[in-house]
Amino acid sequence: MKALAAGSGRLLFLEALLAAFVVYVIYRLVCAHLNEEIVAPDYTYERELPALRGSIYDRYGEEYPLAKSVPVWEYRLDPVSLTNTVVKKRGERRRNKGAIMKTVADALSLDYEKIMNMTDNVKNRYQFLAISSDADANRTICDSKLVAGIAIEDRQIREYLHNRSLCHVLGSVNAEHVGSAGIEQRYNRDLTGIPGKIIGKKDARGRELYDKREISIDPRPGADIYLTIDHNIQSDVESILEKGIKEYGAGSGWCVVMDAKTGAIYALASFPDFNPSEYNKAGDEAKRNRVTNLTYEPGSVMKVITAAAAIDTGLVRPETRYRTNRNDDRYYRLPSDGSHTWEPTMTITDAIVHSSNIVIGKLGVDLGPKKLYEYMCAFGFGKKTGIELPGEEAGILPHWEKWDKVKWSRAPIGQGVSVTAMQLVSAYQAIANNGLRMRPYIIDKIVASDGTEILKNSPEPLGRPISARTARQMRAIMLGVASKNGTARRAAIRGYSVAGKTGTAQKVINGHYSDSLYRATFCGIVPATDPKLVVLVTLDFEQRTKFHQGGNSSGPIFKSIASSALRYLMVEPDRPDEIEEFDSETEFEKFMESRGRKYDIIESDFQE
Repeated sequence: MKALAAGSGRLLFLEALLAAFVVYVIYRLVCAHLNEEIVAPDYTYERELPALRGSIYDRYGEEYPLAKSVPVWEYRLDPVSLTNTVVKKRGERRRNKGAIMKTVADALSLDYEKIMNMTDNVKNRYQFLAISSDADANRTICDSKLVAGIAIEDRQIREYLHNRSLCHVLGSVNAEHVGSAGIEQRYNRDLTGIPGKIIGKKDARGRELYDKREISIDPRPGADIYLTIDHNIQSDVESILEKGIKEYGAGSGWCVVMDAKTGAIYALASFPDFNPSEYNKAGDEAKRNRVTNLTYEPGSVMKVITAAAAIDTGLVRPETRYRTNRNDDRYYRLPSDGSHTWEPTMTITDAIVHSSNIVIGKLGVDLGPKKLYEYMCAFGFGKKTGIELPGEEAGILPHWEKWDKVKWSRAPIGQGVSVTAMQLVSAYQAIANNGLRMRPYIIDKIVASDGTEILKNSPEPLGRPISARTARQMRAIMLGVASKNGTARRAAIRGYSVAGKTGTAQKVINGHYSDSLYRATFCGIVPATDPKLVVLVTLDFEQRTKFHQGGNSSGPIFKSIASSALRYLMVEPDRPDEIEEFDSETEFEKFMESRGRKYDIIESDFQE
């Protein structure tokens, strides 16, 4: 009886314990229902959809894209999710792992056996499968009745369709698709679109149920940018310049081709260059846009500005003569003309044609530092041009009151001041455009994804540093540079008049002028009588070479680039008799010896 009583007691105790547990559970459920702070599980899924970055085109628009973004999806395999998820269509049997992976392999063109092996590695979740831009494949993999165990991430790839071409203009984007150089950086806000949004359902593990989407707001793509660049001219510039750098032994080089009337940029190249898709692998020197981000002493190309200023003020005329002696008590420490021997006197025209440091140095002193400084400022030196590229330098042009007496004759010949290539070509554009300087620009327009024009550029005058007559006189003077007696015979173009100037500037090394390292420049206006193009070419030499002068290196490169551009733009020759008389460049080069006597240049030859 005692054993029976003991057994009953234990049973009653267990029943009481079970009853207490039930009461506790009921209590907790009631509390949970009444307690507002305890929230039921939320299976709402929200995700932001990245906006497609805007495209960049050249002047021909959509028919010639330079950079564009392509939407893609990145797929990764999660073996754990694959194992724990039921996949089936209503009325059909559950799909096994093999059938699911066969669907994935077919959609993404993957090796079936390989991805089946990956499913066994449950310790390695989110194994990379593929990146694809196939929208049909994405729809298949998003179908939860066909596929499970695949994590999908929306991405985009930035494509630069012409590899390294225009790299310094286009720039690049980083891994987050934020612009990090060039147009990509400068106009990052416009190129970046507005993200979209997805609202739907997720499973207990937080993964989206792709077929349970309730709201899908498409992202708004970024704006498209249209450049003034002409890809045909750009391609020739890059090819010719790169070849010339190698042929003449330069370390680097750069070129600008500008519309003489409007200031629009047709081509811009700088070497060394880089691959925009591999921006982080490029060195600092390759990333540097030497057209806008490098300042350097221009050398003799600045003599044109000095002569233009002196003629414009009425101080001299093209035929005014100066004595060529360096030891002249009236002038303080004049620059040298090296081993050149001149006649006792020389005209201003001849001083430009022969690039006399002594005569132009004297001319600068007579003009005075104040006037020369004012004209240099009017031509745009000492300040940024406003070109739509990041990192543009302003150059170095100290106020004239800070010039010592040596600089009075050195600044006129391009020493002691620093400029950018864009400033130089802009100054020469004013001479080409009868004295009216236009703002250089490389953006034609920016158009939003709905077609609205955000920006539309048009030619913009910046000022008139010299009169139209002075500009015509200067172009007439500069014709002699690309002649037998000038410093750039090899820059002459058969059938076209060329108004240009060479510059062979000593590089400053450790605070001193080098006697063996130079930057060689030729800047030319073609045709000189009715200008269409201004072309600047500069080679930077890092070792001694016989081609260090502007006339025998940059001059021939200019000739090739300008000739190609003139033919492409179908510019009518202003000297057609040269083409009729001479069948080849070789014959024309021989004729150059008498060219100066054949043509009598008069002011009426030049367009108003």
